[in-house]
Amino acid sequence: MLVLSLFLGIFVVKIGMDNSKSNQYTKEILQELREIKEILREKR
Repeated sequence: MLVLSLFLGIFVVKIGMDNSKSNQYTKEILQELREIKEILREKR
């Protein structure tokens, strides 16, 4: 959960700094979240 909050916090800051790239950042964040979920599943 800490990792998720960290990524979301970074995501919000990036959108605030450059809104025109928000779609690109959204795709990157979603991809990283998928990777994190896969890693967590493998550990279980």
